[in-house]
Amino acid sequence: MNHKSLTLALTLLLSTFLGLMAGCGKGKDSVKNDNVAAPGRDKELYEQASEKLRKGRYDEARLTYNVIISTYPDSEYLSLSKLAVADSFYLEGGSSNLEQAVAQYRDFVQYFPTHPRVCDVYLKMAESYMRQMGAYNRDMTKANQAYYQLKAAQQKCGSSNLKDQIVKSINELEQIRGLHELDVAQTYWKRQAYKSVELRLKEAEKYKNFTYRDEVLYMLGVALIEQELPEEATPYFTELVRDIPNSELAPDAKKFLEKLGKPIPAPSNNNPAPVRPGRVEQFRLILGKNNLDIRKEGILVDRKGRIDEQEEQKRATPVPDANSDIKTVRSGPRNRQETSATEELKSQPVGNGANPAAQPEGAKPEATPAAKPEDPKKKKKGIFGIFK
Repeated sequence: MNHKSLTLALTLLLSTFLGLMAGCGKGKDSVKNDNVAAPGRDKELYEQASEKLRKGRYDEARLTYNVIISTYPDSEYLSLSKLAVADSFYLEGGSSNLEQAVAQYRDFVQYFPTHPRVCDVYLKMAESYMRQMGAYNRDMTKANQAYYQLKAAQQKCGSSNLKDQIVKSINELEQIRGLHELDVAQTYWKRQAYKSVELRLKEAEKYKNFTYRDEVLYMLGVALIEQELPEEATPYFTELVRDIPNSELAPDAKKFLEKLGKPIPAPSNNNPAPVRPGRVEQFRLILGKNNLDIRKEGILVDRKGRIDEQEEQKRATPVPDANSDIKTVRSGPRNRQETSATEELKSQPVGNGANPAAQPEGAKPEATPAAKPEDPKKKKKGIFGIFK
């Protein structure tokens, strides 16, 4: 083969190769790419994702929401998509999904620190931890994480419409944390390790609404007496006698004050003795049934998959926070069904089902049976523990 023939053969081979490449390129361009950024495409994707979320197809919904997040960084649906992703993990439940929910909610706060629903996000992060809590005498990691998250929410959202819910949740967790510290202190008490008792009870003493506060004060005073620290013990006995005068431990606290030569304070109130959990409630606490007030719906998405973000935005009214630059909102009912449910409650029949407005004239209303008087609460016998 001469040089001329070789050149011709190479030319033909190159032409064939370029033709094949051109054909392949044309075929590739003809394939439609659904994720190409196009005007209005973000809305379509958001509606598709929301429909999947309504049907409980959480993984598919998250994939579609993430297309909006990655492809349309300036979309008006960006914040809603990120919030819906977090809600989907929260609604799906389970420890791993709830941890993912916390991570997604935290990511939302970092991206949108001044969003009107940021206080809802702080509370929802705490509720994600609360749903993972166990019994008070077990590992307290999740309870502690929830408590610190609620404290942060209280600081940042002190003037929001969620402040009462935040305070209520804090009180519930302080009850659980107090039971944990008291339980550990009782173990040290049996070993006569009074310094350890003191350290544990000083943590529980911080919780002013703890239902076993009288036991905490009394045990703390005795533990300090055992360490030969009578002056430090006196304030705890004094507070018990003054602020919880009807406690069954108040007489014993008075005796200690008399032995120490300290004045007996006058009672500051006549409140009844602290109410302890009953036997059934005690058993539930052992099983980890903490009876916490946790909302199971998400922020934008409820348990049935209803999403009403447009109405949420219309009803949102910014409320400045005194402790930060973050703005919170006072929003109306979470969806239309809450409004209709309220109206139904107002029109509920009275008595045994008859609406007084619809009763014929002259009809006598049925007498309502008198409520049975409640049995007086039994005093807890013994001290140092809810099961003693």
